Amino acid sequence: MKTSMLYRICRIAGLVLYFYFIYRLWHLCQYGGLRSHLYGLSISGLGLVLILIIRIFIKRKYGQNATQSIGRKKWFWLEIVALLVITVYFGCQIVYSAVPYNGALSWKIDELRNKKRITLEHQDIFEDGVDGILTDLDETLDLPVELYISGSFEVTFDKNGTIQSISAFIYGKNEEGTEKTYLIDYNAESSDKMTVWQDGTTTGQYEEDMLLEPMSEILSKAEWVEQVQYWSGVNEDDTLYGLLYQGKRTFNSEEGLHYIHVDGDEISTEIWSNYMQQLREGGEVTGYEVSLYIPDSEKITPVRYMSMPEFISNAQIQQAETLEQIDKSKEADGWTVDNSDGTMYFFLTDQQGWRLVVVDAAAGSRFYVMEKTSDGGTTWLRINEDPFGSRFGVSEGIIFFDEYFGYIGMASASQSYSSLYVTRDGGTTFEYVELPMNDVTALPDIAFDLGFTIDDYDYINMPVQDGSVLSITVLTETSDNNGIMFQSSDEGFTWQYAGLDQK
Repeated sequence: MKTSMLYRICRIAGLVLYFYFIYRLWHLCQYGGLRSHLYGLSISGLGLVLILIIRIFIKRKYGQNATQSIGRKKWFWLEIVALLVITVYFGCQIVYSAVPYNGALSWKIDELRNKKRITLEHQDIFEDGVDGILTDLDETLDLPVELYISGSFEVTFDKNGTIQSISAFIYGKNEEGTEKTYLIDYNAESSDKMTVWQDGTTTGQYEEDMLLEPMSEILSKAEWVEQVQYWSGVNEDDTLYGLLYQGKRTFNSEEGLHYIHVDGDEISTEIWSNYMQQLREGGEVTGYEVSLYIPDSEKITPVRYMSMPEFISNAQIQQAETLEQIDKSKEADGWTVDNSDGTMYFFLTDQQGWRLVVVDAAAGSRFYVMEKTSDGGTTWLRINEDPFGSRFGVSEGIIFFDEYFGYIGMASASQSYSSLYVTRDGGTTFEYVELPMNDVTALPDIAFDLGFTIDDYDYINMPVQDGSVLSITVLTETSDNNGIMFQSSDEGFTWQYAGLDQK
């Protein structure tokens, strides 16, 4: 009888311990934290082993007689059902935690699959350059022949050239055309191994601007080691130095720039000098560039080694910005403003558009002319030298409802009042819009609280079309939310007071 009771206790204790063990195992797979679960898993695991040993011992020593009185079959099936329920439920939860992004187990599996630890054998960047780093990576990873960078490739080292850290994200396609990515991290203080995460995702494009190879070419020709040695002679022994490569870069100043001639570069030293002369007068120079710098010093200007440079004049820059603005305007639902010069654009179709161009400015106000294009912005024809009737201000908007009928608005520099102008000949001429303010019979509730009269409502918003009806809201200033509404059903020839617009 005592033996039977012990056997029953072992069964119940085994189920409890099994539940506790698999529960802790699921919690570990879902949320991680091995240290916090290790003790509980160990104790429950050892308890299960001990109970199994006791049960085997009882069966072997006492045989079936030891368990007969407890209803062996009934308890056997109850135990099996309980084990199945516990196993299936928590087993499914563990499997779910292994699905990408669903639990700690998924991240551990991803780490086992994609994380590599690679010894950095070529630690002397003076002797081996960045090619030594790539060689160590290639021996383990079989890198693609053509590599690109996403973001930057950065290396720091001491005065002797011993690499202290590496931070880079490179990618490329292997011989089968499969994209391979490599996120590289190395810190000499932590380990002599590089940590490399593979097969991630990148937004980088396969463009020449982001090729990695020019970095090696530049460093093989530049006198950067001599520059480090010069710096190290005037700096402390523990000073770190860095190399930073970001593909092609653009500069509008010659400060720190040094030209490096590489194979295939057709730019001569004389042309480079001419570029620098032009750069002093405006424009930009772009090319593959490696910066040599001192991370902990803001006083020392980085030395920027550039190859395959190209000079871009101010006129070219402005043309490129204008084309970008035109493309943006074509996609916009309404007018757009070029913040660089204040020009306002509106396109009715991809080919037909108008723009208000600033030709003079003073004290926050501007003077505009109107231009029109019929070829998508390739050419512009000036059609109106004074669309606002000699008034200065800031253009509030431009909108056309067809190729002839449209409105432009001008606000004061303080944005406290504005005026509206209509054209019916495609912008060749404009007329000032007069609204029947004398027909207004009510003002917004807030007007009485603030002491406003009808004369204070002088900020006219651009018209909005809904079917055949045009609506205009008049406010006290641009920041006001409560106004007076006017509507027109005859394309703006006549306007009627339409009540209040209170938000």
